[in-house]
Amino acid sequence: MSITTIVLMIIFIFAFIPLVIAEFARARSVPTVEDFFLQSRKMPMLMSFFTVYATWVSSFAFFGAPTSFYLEGPMYMTCFAWNILFGLLFMIIGRRIWFYGKTAGMITPTDFFDEIYHSKLLNIISTLVLVVFTVPYLMIQLYAGACIVETASNGVIPWRAAGMVFYLVIIIYLWAGGLRAVAMTDVFYGIFTFAVMILCGAILIAKTGGVAETFGVIMQRDSGAVLLGHGRDVLAPITWICMFIIIPLGALMGPPIWIRIFAVRNESQFRLMPLLLAVVTIMYIGPLLTGSAAAVLYPNMHSPNNLILDTIIRNTSVIGGTVLLCGVATSALSTANSQIHALAAIYTIDIHRRAVKRDATEKTLVSTGKWSVLIISAAVYVLMLQKPGMIIDTGTVGMGGTAQIIVPTLGALFWNKSHPRAAETGLILGIAIFSAILIFTNVPAVHAAMAALLVNGACFVLLSLFLKENRYTCEKISYYREIFRKRHFS
Repeated sequence: MSITTIVLMIIFIFAFIPLVIAEFARARSVPTVEDFFLQSRKMPMLMSFFTVYATWVSSFAFFGAPTSFYLEGPMYMTCFAWNILFGLLFMIIGRRIWFYGKTAGMITPTDFFDEIYHSKLLNIISTLVLVVFTVPYLMIQLYAGACIVETASNGVIPWRAAGMVFYLVIIIYLWAGGLRAVAMTDVFYGIFTFAVMILCGAILIAKTGGVAETFGVIMQRDSGAVLLGHGRDVLAPITWICMFIIIPLGALMGPPIWIRIFAVRNESQFRLMPLLLAVVTIMYIGPLLTGSAAAVLYPNMHSPNNLILDTIIRNTSVIGGTVLLCGVATSALSTANSQIHALAAIYTIDIHRRAVKRDATEKTLVSTGKWSVLIISAAVYVLMLQKPGMIIDTGTVGMGGTAQIIVPTLGALFWNKSHPRAAETGLILGIAIFSAILIFTNVPAVHAAMAALLVNGACFVLLSLFLKENRYTCEKISYYREIFRKRHFS
């Protein structure tokens, strides 16, 4: 049996496993909207953790982290901190969103905003922001996975064909079991991702003589290379702070995490999630070692965006490298499946049910959700053929956009004076500033996102203070805060 045949068999098995898992999910599914999109709000702890973890850890971590360590030294070390911050935010904010969602039967972020602010304009704006800034992040996931398969198969499977296969696999298991199929698949993806992140770093650092030897060589070349920003970028500390804030906020406010928050079975899971996410933060040791080893092995790499692929291929056997590359692909696919599912929920609930067919039956909505998966996947595949830019940059743009949603969310959860007009204006202004900076300047996306967030927040606070109180919103915020307080503090 030829090596090429073995490689193709490994890739086939890797792609086939989710389809087997989907059959188990299909057998447990029921034809309701809540089951297809939220697993009937009964997702157990094991599945909750792995699907949140697998959605959170995307190709941004596997491709972006080693590249960042290679180009910028320790700048990306903030990932250890933002992982913990994400877990804390998931507990503090997510727990309240979950309680509100369960109380009012919410499925999407727009359901949440409609219940609190009751503003059609805010519904439209939030839906557009979530869709527009999720799509580029989704594109880079599938593009990364497709490129990995092309690399692993030595070009036998072109990346366009690989992307098509991945879309078809995701469509099949989403169609079969909805969120349940995604979460069950994410258990497999999550374990595989964690193991391969650590293993890649261990294998590559061994090639350069170990940790001490590797960093010794790096420091001999440039004594400032292990300092924040290599000692040359005066904006490095600002970048560090911006990434620490924008990345976890952008991920938390992304549609897939909202869906997972609403799907959790019981509140105790929110208390355990930060601890589990903090523990798995050790996974970033892998990219740190990978990027550092690559800096020693290939100091003048022409295309560091594909660093993880190049270093694995050059430093492992064909079969071993294929297994590792499949593990790298899981980080992209586990995020892509969640994003496709979440975008289908947004279309079905926020667009189809609200604007197209308000009297749609349960059966019709479930069918619409399934067809949405197919149509959204096809549309994003066409966009993916345009070859997205550098993964870490595109990912930051996506998260920078969704991070703006945190302002009206915090207002709805914690501040009685919050006003719908303030939420609308702040969000529009924040997105406009973010987009203008990206289009007309060379300012890094994470800086642009932070500036937009500050303007968004300031606008929201000032307008809420000066506008006449909106009785409906004030009463809604007070009502939910009171019942939450009575449940937890009485």
